[in-house]
Amino acid sequence: MKFKLVLSFLIFFLASTINAQEISLFKGDSLDSYIGKALDEWKIPGAAVYVVKDGKVILQKGYGVRNWDTRSKVDEQTIFPIASISKTFTGTLFATLEAEGKVSLNDLVKKWLPDFSMKDKLYEQQITLTDILSHRSGWKTFQGDFINTESALNYPTMIQKFAQMPPAYPIRTRFGYSNFGFIIAGECVKSITKQNFNTYLKNRFLIPLGMNRTFVSEIEIQNEKNIAFGHTLINDSIAVLPPDKVEPYSHGGIFASVTDLGIWVNTLLNKGNWEGKNVIPENAINKMWLSNTIIGKSRAADREMYFKTYGLGWEILQYQNREVIQHNGAYSGALTSLTLVPSLQLGIVILTNQDNHNLQETLKWQVIDAYLRKNAPNYTLTAIERQKQRKIENLNSNKEQKEEIEKFAVDLDAIIGTYLCDYYGKATIKNENGNYILNLEHHPQLIGVLTPYKKDQLTCQYNHPMFGKVQFPFKVENNRVKGFILFVDSFVEADGYEFRKTK
Repeated sequence: MKFKLVLSFLIFFLASTINAQEISLFKGDSLDSYIGKALDEWKIPGAAVYVVKDGKVILQKGYGVRNWDTRSKVDEQTIFPIASISKTFTGTLFATLEAEGKVSLNDLVKKWLPDFSMKDKLYEQQITLTDILSHRSGWKTFQGDFINTESALNYPTMIQKFAQMPPAYPIRTRFGYSNFGFIIAGECVKSITKQNFNTYLKNRFLIPLGMNRTFVSEIEIQNEKNIAFGHTLINDSIAVLPPDKVEPYSHGGIFASVTDLGIWVNTLLNKGNWEGKNVIPENAINKMWLSNTIIGKSRAADREMYFKTYGLGWEILQYQNREVIQHNGAYSGALTSLTLVPSLQLGIVILTNQDNHNLQETLKWQVIDAYLRKNAPNYTLTAIERQKQRKIENLNSNKEQKEEIEKFAVDLDAIIGTYLCDYYGKATIKNENGNYILNLEHHPQLIGVLTPYKKDQLTCQYNHPMFGKVQFPFKVENNRVKGFILFVDSFVEADGYEFRKTK
């Protein structure tokens, strides 16, 4: 019996150190085959995957295509939008700044941004760098994100507008995922280092680590040829999305290759060391992986519960008596994940160029459970089947609940005019060739077409899929339109913006 156990271990060890085609991490399947089938089933045009174990690269490979229309291939140097994985760089940067004695994470935001002015002065005098980097500042998840998504505003102006929004909760009482907290952190870097965030990040981490395929410059990204385009599913068919407004910063927007993120993963697993030099102080890594905010219980690949907290730009999970350090990313046309299991010396990076799947989660947990030698089911297949079932249920539900379109309470010409929102700015509605068109002051590329829905609501179909098709409640008094509440798809932000008619 003892001999059999030793033999089984040796087989497992050898299988996990040879190339991807021969890896038997999954019962009756190879890692390569598993990924290929998942891309086909989920209609994901392209992906790049990196797995490292005990310092040995198990997999570093591109799959599929960068652009569904041109069929240009993904390779390990293709850059993808990594979305909120960018926050891991921001959290690491601040932990490093503290380790170097340049800042204290207990400093008030106001110390480094003297012009930071909130409508609620009590909050203004309490919020620290740790608060904004740990999602515990009292802002609701995604609060204000419409203002910073595809917007023409610069970051100082965005912050000025956002700061007038009242926080949703008392400070440090609960988790609220705030992109604006990280935008504010990026502005603090300018004050602390006398360099803008992107320049300092590049000089402090990217250049020393040789991460030449990680881009924080808008011009670099726009000029890059080996880049993954974003895709979505429209009527269950793959569609290439138009290029988004690219502005990498502290909350998101960085583009990187899976090879470069492999360097990032290995450096962190190796206590901040890369190629014989220390780039990130070990005490900075320890600090950023301390739990600051409780998120709560969640489920790993829909099977086992784990406890989740948030550190400085990193999620910390307690799973199977192991600490899992991770961050996911999501944006229009892309879903990504970066995961570390330090006790296993395991790192996983998954980049995809489609936004309607869950491979970044199912593959991650499949690999983790394989190295924990758990007899796990195929998480991807079960997730796909569940997604198909939900589609059928939603389709049947929509058929049963199909609502009749009602006539709007007043003549639609009454909605024509100029509107103002205190937190946003100006919106206009015009009649253009019989279509009622919404234009927004700070989103010049975004257009909404308004059509009847209910007597007090209109449907808005935006020209960018990320913002969706939503309903606007209108306020009508004495046959006069007084205002409306603007919504976008909850992927961007769930809360509405109240606009009042000015003329």
